[in-house]
Amino acid sequence: MIDFNKFFTKGLGKSVLLKNNGAVSHNGPWKQVYADTLLDRFYLGDFCSAEYTISIDLDNNNKEIIKALVVASLDEAKVMVYSRVNTNRSIVDIDATVNSSYVDVIINPAITAATPDNNGAKVIYTVNYFQNQNPLTV
Repeated sequence: MIDFNKFFTKGLGKSVLLKNNGAVSHNGPWKQVYADTLLDRFYLGDFCSAEYTISIDLDNNNKEIIKALVVASLDEAKVMVYSRVNTNRSIVDIDATVNSSYVDVIINPAITAATPDNNGAKVIYTVNYFQNQNPLTV
């Protein structure tokens, strides 16, 4: 049994404090990226926006991490990549689609004339969802 008191305590202002300079690590489950890979889906009745950290691993020499924001209404979804770094080249592109029920966050292999095949890259992600503050009306 894990003793969570060894890792966490009450922080300032209703926050959680990680003890002893603790950290959070992530590992899978991963998905492989091919055309129109569904990364995540959230329902508009629950959430209106989300913040993603996406880690992409193509091979030994091609790694990438992306920070992206997604916001959606009943009629449109927008994605803003606000931070991106890679070891060699961009590996994926991110988009979002919406219908009157849910938002799909879609990733595709990045394709340019100078980019070799990025199909099959492995991706993991973390997400923070933000709830609607106003009820949805159709």
